[in-house]
Formats: sequence, C-alpha cells, structure tokens
Amino acid sequence: MDILFYLFLAYSIIWVLIFGYSLRLGKRQDKLQKELELLKELISSKSS
Repeated sequence: MDILFYLFLAYSIIWVLIFGYSLRLGKRQDKLQKELELLKELISSKSS
C-alpha cells in the first residue's frame, strides 16, 4: 500500500511540473507575440 502512495505522489508531481512548464511557455509565447507586433509596427512606421 505504501508503494502505491509513493507512485501516485511521483506521478502527481510530474504532472504538476508539466502543467507549470506549459503555462510558463504559454506566457513566454504571448510576450514574444506582443514584442513581434511592436517590431512590425515600428518597421512599418519607419518605412512610411
């Protein structure tokens, strides 16, 4: 019974880490998308 508890705990920790990492990547992608849009605006305003 003790072994199953540790197995469940290990799987739970792994899934929490995967979920947190995916959230972090999503936030990073949003930040990069905003920066890309800003750069596009700057380039288009300088070329006009």
